[in-house]
Amino acid sequence: MTKPRVWHASRDAYHCAFRLTRLLLSADHAIEFERIRVLDMLLLYPPLLHRASMPLAVRNAFSALAISRPEKIFISLPSAASVFQDLRLYQNSAVALLKAQRLINIEALKEGMLSQSAHGFPQALIAQATLRNEEDGGLTAFLTGLFSTIPLRGTESLFRKMHLPSRSIAA
Repeated sequence: MTKPRVWHASRDAYHCAFRLTRLLLSADHAIEFERIRVLDMLLLYPPLLHRASMPLAVRNAFSALAISRPEKIFISLPSAASVFQDLRLYQNSAVALLKAQRLINIEALKEGMLSQSAHGFPQALIAQATLRNEEDGGLTAFLTGLFSTIPLRGTESLFRKMHLPSRSIAA
């Protein structure tokens, strides 16, 4: 008898590529690679947002989403820093997949930005991503909108507010 395998979206580069696609379509503009890594983590584990420090306007918009607190969900979440580090391998693989499929702009990627290529995403993928974004209760729009107004660098940076290691971010 074989042992069943446990699947989780955090360990699936294809699922990660889909999440990155959802974020890019929601933003409709280029996003810094390091920012989209954080946004991807929060799209995957929204309860981690409760542990973040946010400006009042951002916190009020987040509260309206009615996302469960980490202690109220089925799984026990480790620290955001631990999750962030664990996702790096899958996020890099997902970006490589999107790059190989010519779905993201390679020149923008060299500059540390993720954006759609001139070819754009296939219509079927856009339809699925748009549907998922509409079904998530406004989470994707919040992440790519108001939450993304938090600066990526500096003393009030997204990395500091999320308690993430910032050694990969150039000053």
